[in-house]
Amino acid sequence: MTEIILIKEKDLVRDIIVEKLEENLPENTWNALDSTEFNALENKITSNLVIIDLNTKIDIIETIENFLENNVRVAVWTSEIDSPLLRELFRYGLHGYFFNGMELSELILATKMMLNDQQYIHPKLSTVLLNDYVKLTSKEPNRPAGILTEQEWNVLEELGRGLNNGSIAKELYISTRTVNNHVSSILKKLHVSDRTNAVIKAIKNNWITL
Repeated sequence: MTEIILIKEKDLVRDIIVEKLEENLPENTWNALDSTEFNALENKITSNLVIIDLNTKIDIIETIENFLENNVRVAVWTSEIDSPLLRELFRYGLHGYFFNGMELSELILATKMMLNDQQYIHPKLSTVLLNDYVKLTSKEPNRPAGILTEQEWNVLEELGRGLNNGSIAKELYISTRTVNNHVSSILKKLHVSDRTNAVIKAIKNNWITL
């Protein structure tokens, strides 16, 4: 049985979220704590995964660092796309970055991914994250041999530009079906779950630049 804690101030939405997640993920136990409850129990928490609303009245950075030191999976939940705190938290490489308004199906998927040690990044936050990594690197790309084919590298570069498969097909003068096959191959070879994480991994390893 996996224990998951949501640190968020009390409101109707929070209680509904926890109730629905309990119904759909019965193999996990869910607990919701507001800032007062969390401060009282902080040193007694032994959760496998903690989700922190950035509007909660606690020391966010200190709390996250303490959890990470104890090998606890951490996700943050934000209502602001572009904020200095969110940009700082991107550098921690947390298990999850949630955005307000997520559907129940998204929350379930994100939870399952994080418990399997995969990273979940909400699509609305991915552009900010990618731009942040771009600012941190100004090197020429250095591609290792044997990971992707030349055409797959070309497709990955276009993914980094934010193009969809149809646009990539036009840029590279290949069919959309061929692009689909290349994208599937890229995800498999890089051991990532989606396009965003493929681009992030490539930028972090200086395989592509934008």
